[in-house]
This record gives sequence, C-alpha cells and structure tokens, in this order.
Amino acid sequence: MRLSLRHGPTRPRRPHPRGTRLRGPRLRAAVATTAVAGLLLTGCGANPSFGRDPHTLVIGAEGEIPALDPHRLSGTVGLRVTDALFDPLIREELGTRTDRAPALRPSLAKSWTVAPDALTVTLALREGVTFTDGTPFDAAAVRTNFDRIMDEKSPVHDPTAAGNMKFLTRWIERVDTPGTHTVALRLTRPYAGLPRMLTDRRMSIISPRALRAHRPDDIGLHPVGTGAFTQDKADHGKRVTLKRNDDYWGGAPRTPTIIVESVTDPTTLAIAAQTGEIDAILSAGAQQVQQLAGRGTMTVQYPEPANQYFLRLNTRTAPTDNTTFRRALNHAVDRKAVATLTGGQVAPSTGPLPRGNEAYQEPSASAATPYDHDPELARRLIRESGVPTPVRLKLLAPDSGPGFSQATEIMSLIQQDLKAVGVRLDIQYMEFASLVAVEGKGYENGTHGSFNGWTTGADAADFLERMFSGALHPPDGVNRGWYRDARVDTLLDRARGEPDENRRMSLYRQAADGIGADAPWVFLYQDRLPRLLSRKIDGVVPAASVYVDYTTIRRR
Repeated sequence: MRLSLRHGPTRPRRPHPRGTRLRGPRLRAAVATTAVAGLLLTGCGANPSFGRDPHTLVIGAEGEIPALDPHRLSGTVGLRVTDALFDPLIREELGTRTDRAPALRPSLAKSWTVAPDALTVTLALREGVTFTDGTPFDAAAVRTNFDRIMDEKSPVHDPTAAGNMKFLTRWIERVDTPGTHTVALRLTRPYAGLPRMLTDRRMSIISPRALRAHRPDDIGLHPVGTGAFTQDKADHGKRVTLKRNDDYWGGAPRTPTIIVESVTDPTTLAIAAQTGEIDAILSAGAQQVQQLAGRGTMTVQYPEPANQYFLRLNTRTAPTDNTTFRRALNHAVDRKAVATLTGGQVAPSTGPLPRGNEAYQEPSASAATPYDHDPELARRLIRESGVPTPVRLKLLAPDSGPGFSQATEIMSLIQQDLKAVGVRLDIQYMEFASLVAVEGKGYENGTHGSFNGWTTGADAADFLERMFSGALHPPDGVNRGWYRDARVDTLLDRARGEPDENRRMSLYRQAADGIGADAPWVFLYQDRLPRLLSRKIDGVVPAASVYVDYTTIRRR
C-alpha cells in the first residue's frame, strides 16, 4: 500500500479567507476523510509499509518532497533527503550529543584553514572520491559548483540557484584551485566563521557531469552526488526511494534501502507510524508525540536543535514600523500558554538567538526576561507609541506543514492575547509552500507580517546576519520584514571579521541585544523538534541538529 493520499500533479492550495475554520458540511467531510484514511491504514497493519522487506527503512516526511537540487532548496523536508544523496565540504559531528551547535568535522574537505586576516579559507579535499555517476571528485568539480551559483558566463550558471545561495556567495570574491585537490575561497570581507556556513546542505556538491547534462530545472530530477545513497525511484512530491551506495567513501551505510514518504496530514502520519508503515518521523508534532510515545512501538528523541518560531513584522508599514509598538506586541503574548498548548514541546523564546546557537549564553538566574507576558505594560507602550486602538493587523500564517501541525491553535491564542490590548489580528491562512512563496519577495504594504519558523543555519552565530542584516533584504536575502539598523549592521560586520572566537561571539551577542530591543519579530518559541523512532530503529544520536547520520541509521 502507498500512504500518499494524493493522485496526479499537485496544485497550490488557495489561501483560506482570513481566520476561517472548517464548519458544517466541510468539517464533516474532513472528519470522514480522516476516518477513512485511518481505517485503510489500520487495515494495512498486518502488512507494514506496502510489502517492503524487513530491512527497508521508511521515513515519513511532514511535507511534500521537492525536486532534489540542493542549491535551489530552502526547506528542511527537501534538504533532509538531499543529505542522503550529496555531501557538503564540511559536516557537523552528529555522533555526539551536545547542548549547542555540533562540532565541525571533515566531509569532502579533509581539513581547512582560515587565514589570519580571515580573507581566505583554504580547503584540502579528500582524494579518491567519485560521484555516483563515476565522475571524479576534485577541485575542478568544486569550482564548477561555485560557477553555477556565481559566474553568469558559465555554461552551468543557474540564476535561481544563484539567488538562493546569496547568503554564502555574497562573501566570496573568487574561487581559486591552486592544486587538483585544493580550493581557496577568496573573500570580499573578513569572515572567520565561514567554515560553519559550508556545512549548510544547500552547499552540497553536485556532479559536474550532471550539471552539464541537464537543464537547470531538471537537475533536481536527476540528483547525482557523492553521498551515502543514490536515488532509485522518485514520484516527486510524494515519495523517493533511496538505494545504498556500497562504494561510499565514508563506508557503506548500514541500511540497504530508505523510502521517504510524504504524508502531509498529521493524523494520517501518526496512524501510519502506529501501524508500522512508517519507521521514523523526524519532526514530530506535539499531538503525534502524545499519541505514540510510550505505547510500546515508538520512542521519542529530543535533539533540540537551534531554531526559532516567530511573527516576523513588516517594519516598513504602519503601525509595525513603530519600535515601541512592536515591543508592546512582544509583551502582550503569553508564551507559556503556547508551551502548555503543545504539551511542553516548545520553550518560550524572547530574543533572536536560539538555544543551541554557538553564540547563545544561558542567562543568569537573576537576569530579567526581556519580554515577560505583561498586558498592562503592553497597553502602556501602545499608548506611548501613539498608535490609536483598536488597531487591525493583517498577518499571514500556515494552516499546516512542517513544524506547524498546531499553527491554527497557536495563532488563536496569540489572537486572543493581542485582542486584550486593543490589537485585532486578521489572519490569512494558507498552505505552507504558498506562504513561503508569498512572503519570499518581502512583505507588501498593508501586510504586517507572518507566522513562520527557521531552522536551517540557526546553529551558527551568523544566523543573526541572515535574518536581520540591512543588506539582505529580498531578493538578496531572507530579511523579509525589511528590518535595518545601522548599529546592528556595524556589530555584525565587526563580528564577521573577528578572528578571536570569544570576542566574535561577544559581538554577536551585542548585536542580538540590539535586535531584541528593536523587536522586528514577535519572538515566540523554540521547538524541541522531537523525533519519533520505531523501536526497531537504532543508530540515531540526538545531536542538536535536524539531520541524522544516514551511514549509521538502520532498521533491525
């Protein structure tokens, strides 16, 4: 049996009217559909995972699986799959549990050095590695990948990939290859922390032969890397079957076959796990944890990687262009109520640096929380801001999707908190991919922000720069709320070039303090991002990352 309930090509879902919920016949139809799906899946319990052999591992993806072109991707669902097919130059150590960003370890680069002036990063590449199409991996292959995202004259240049990779390439002046297995990245500005950026799965290395053989739009349909697995079959959007690369340079993986199956309905995904059709849910929702943990079939891991969930605010349009008003919104929200709603799966967050980020420091016991829930203070700050109440704000929000299984309930709580201080939220719910597409160009006037979250790169101190730099407004970055502060930008510039790690982290923390005071987001919470794993699964360490080590995971 196949778990996906979709048939044929998928189409973007139209946004729900603001604040709508299913009612009457639509609600009864939705309940009936879920019930039927549950019965079908329960009926398959005796024949788990559509007849797979006992060593095949099935991972449930909480969103649709995109074309697997790492240079074009941004979401965790797709990047998790590409992580099995491709290697970045540097990886994190996923075999050790830590309470902050995992240590860096060699991948396709066996070692690297940062020049004293932090203007050159030199990588010594691993020798004897080949892509799964037989192409040798060497400095020329790395150069071709950078040409794709940097050199408009290159025959493999892809403007879409180039735009997505601006977060990295904006710092690179040129790529030199002084030896067949040596690459030197010459930087435009000092950047001592760049090696951690190279762990980003978007900078995975693609076979040059594949880049030349396929049109840019088709690279993700024919993914070829140096990774632990190869793509065997794919019904993109729905499922991908991965086969073990027995010649993997890092040693043959323990699992012969992995199937990644998209099951976007959280209830259906939970039933599939309960009946044994799914072995792992790598980003489980709170309700799924409550349903499945402790029932004898699934165990729960809390890797607690760095991430942030927030209301990003439009700092260009009134009244969210008013700093005092934005601070008031932060004091109006009861984050502990959100944590209670999710059964403790999330932890309140009141600033831009998440726990697990390399620059994060636990506050002292005597330190005041920057944005305690204080409705009376929120009302006073609104009066000081000069914004007349009642006032309406238009926000976008996902109705489901990766990490958003309880999005509508969370937004209802926030809606009530803000109403209590004279702020009315008009919420436009939409499918997650549609939300990302709408907000990706930056908020238009009249849209005051959106509910979203961010995990990719959140463990690096320069997460602050990606999210808040005045130079990274769309289309050059993801600062979609148009925030800009000259002092913050200066601190980020200084931190980037500071070779001393302690001083560098101190500068990033100063920048975080400035961002927190300006409140360009309503800081909400950090998801513990639990994993649900079948008791038949081993080889997964709860390292502080959204990724797992595909060479060690297996189904016993």
